[in-house]
Amino acid sequence: MSHEKLYNSRIVAHYIRFFQHKFPAINLQDLLDVAGISATQVADRRHWFTRCQFEVFYQALQHASGLAQLAKEAGSFAASEEVFRVSHHLIDSSTSPLSALKALPRIAAGLTRGVRLKARQLAPNLVEITTVHEAHAAEAPYDCQFRLGLLEALTFLFNLDLAQVEHPDCLHHGRQQCRYLVRWQPSLAEKLQKLKARVVPLAVLLPGAAATMDPQWALFHVLPLTVGSTLLLDLVASHLNKKRLVRSIDHLRSTSEALVEQINHNYNNALLLNEIAETTSNKTCLEDLLDSVAQTLNKRLAFDRGMILLVDPARRILLFRAGFGYDPTIKALLQGTTVLLDEQPEPDLLRQTFTSRRGILVADVDNPPPGLPPASLQFFVRTGSQSLLCCPITCDGRANGLLVVDSLRSGRRLTQGDLRLTEGLANVIGASLNNAQLLTSCSRQFDSMLQVLAATIDARDPMTSGHSTRVTAYSQGICRELGLSTEYTEMVRVAALLHDYGKIAVPDAILKKAGTLTPEEREIVRTHALHSEQILQEIGFDGIYRGVPALAGAHHEKMDGSGYPRGLHHGDIPIGAKIIAVADFFEAVTAQRHYRGPMPPAIAYKALQEESLCRLDPRVVEAFLDYYQKAFPDQFRAMTLGDAQPERASIRIPCRTPVVCEINGNTLIGTSSDVSLRGIFVASQAQVRQGLELKLAFFLPDKPTHILETGGRVVWLNQGRTPRKISFPVGFGVEFTNLPRRVLQHLAQFTQSCAPLTHH
Repeated sequence: MSHEKLYNSRIVAHYIRFFQHKFPAINLQDLLDVAGISATQVADRRHWFTRCQFEVFYQALQHASGLAQLAKEAGSFAASEEVFRVSHHLIDSSTSPLSALKALPRIAAGLTRGVRLKARQLAPNLVEITTVHEAHAAEAPYDCQFRLGLLEALTFLFNLDLAQVEHPDCLHHGRQQCRYLVRWQPSLAEKLQKLKARVVPLAVLLPGAAATMDPQWALFHVLPLTVGSTLLLDLVASHLNKKRLVRSIDHLRSTSEALVEQINHNYNNALLLNEIAETTSNKTCLEDLLDSVAQTLNKRLAFDRGMILLVDPARRILLFRAGFGYDPTIKALLQGTTVLLDEQPEPDLLRQTFTSRRGILVADVDNPPPGLPPASLQFFVRTGSQSLLCCPITCDGRANGLLVVDSLRSGRRLTQGDLRLTEGLANVIGASLNNAQLLTSCSRQFDSMLQVLAATIDARDPMTSGHSTRVTAYSQGICRELGLSTEYTEMVRVAALLHDYGKIAVPDAILKKAGTLTPEEREIVRTHALHSEQILQEIGFDGIYRGVPALAGAHHEKMDGSGYPRGLHHGDIPIGAKIIAVADFFEAVTAQRHYRGPMPPAIAYKALQEESLCRLDPRVVEAFLDYYQKAFPDQFRAMTLGDAQPERASIRIPCRTPVVCEINGNTLIGTSSDVSLRGIFVASQAQVRQGLELKLAFFLPDKPTHILETGGRVVWLNQGRTPRKISFPVGFGVEFTNLPRRVLQHLAQFTQSCAPLTHH
């Protein structure tokens, strides 16, 4: 017996319906089990059975029924329009019995692959059907008998009058092929059409002949009779033709709806595969990829729930990684559950699918397939599953996980078609997961290479160890604050890691020199930016990393054109280079160097503010301070609090402007004498005490519309008989506290724009 798949599930389904109609007491499930046929396979119209399966099934049916002509009776049972609805869809709304019989080869092609049929018209009401057998598929007698029954069903289906089906030649009686002749009598509509064709000439000639004998009798008797007969025949024939046309339109509508449904099904499946491919193509993070796949499956597939399990690196357990449709409680339970693979207890659905790399369909969880114990389905039974399927996620012949979907008891049962679709999806997911893992591995290796390159520079001088890493962290923080894209931030990250790689060309004697560099040595150090760009260009960065050499080479350019190596101005410097410049400046001034110690945070803060006036981009500096405040709140507070600032000479600028002081809810108005980055002197006759906390509001002469507000503390008094400074009017000196960054920027711009007058 052949193991080739020759019989479509619709033939088996037809036999089952015939048996259910004729022998309702017989348990068909036992007969199906004998042949290894499941109910879901029968329900799937795209499933095909082997000759071995079908022959075992047919013999079991014949033994149970005792019918010698079982196949012919089953074929005759197909005369029921409800039972053999497939004929209507395949006949494509045939308008005549002749066209219906000519469509029979298409019907047979959808039912069996072992034989092809040819239809030939021998006469107006005679059609010959012959068989062409495939060399690899031997015919069985029941195949011939079923065709006989099918032909009889078609003659009955199309109401062929006095139809006869003859079988003069049979393959099983020594002939080369099976040959069938189908004869039938013309239909009433056809007979009336023929009669009308004969009556019309008589209707024309008879009144003329009668008029030669008796014109009056011909006019009032013969002419009305012939015309009436002709009209009556035409009316009846038209009515019959109209009924046939209505029936054809109904067939066409039914066929069209079925085709549209199939087209929609195929279209949705194509959309699903395309959407999963698009979703996974741009995902490099495994978790993001799995979540996207789960969301796409939930949106596109008619499954109630689904989950993706992946094997751990040691390939010993399966872990839940993503899912859809599950109650949060159940999902939390799944996330903490593992499936052991290295133990060999009784068969288990998940373990068996993973190890065999073959999908398993459980059409009914209450009646699992043979070899699968009900205990392995307890989780699905308790959570309301009706049917489920489990497919391996494979790539290159290796299982990497499982895709499990199910339908609840209120939904439909899953079929073999669902299993095939899910297996195809699992293969796509497997390839996508493999690509994501390869990209992750390549990214990890790429990062390792970058770290090694950066470490080679830091290793030359232990004092600068970690400089590149810190500059990179600062640069990424600035990118986030500026809202730059992920791709650009990644390019800045790589450029920041390698921005000093050109120092490999600077001699150690200069790079580690403890004293002040000579002008010649300074020029040699400055070449490192250009060397970085040139060396990185040799690496061949591409894609989102294409701009890395340019960013690394421009990180010492300044807004006012005083930078190097090219002396670029504001608009010509890439934003990435401006970001690295700010990060590099702050890290350098706050770190230990051979020629100086680390700058105190408050001094570094002020230096950064001063640099932002003309050399560093103020917007980038603002973004850095926002990032630093979030990432290092304690250090940021130490930089900005007045009491944390060390004593340092500051430029005092003469400035006469109104100052409003709020003291314990009371308002005091004075006039300033001078102002600096540290504080302001307020000329006032009001009596205040030293150490008094107050709030200040004032404006600077260069921007009278910008009201500046800050906190302050009275630190010295110029009152009484012995004033502290005779040149100052009566009043008090206020030290700024909690100075907002915006106020500090205005003060720095104002003091920078004025020529320094006095120091103290």
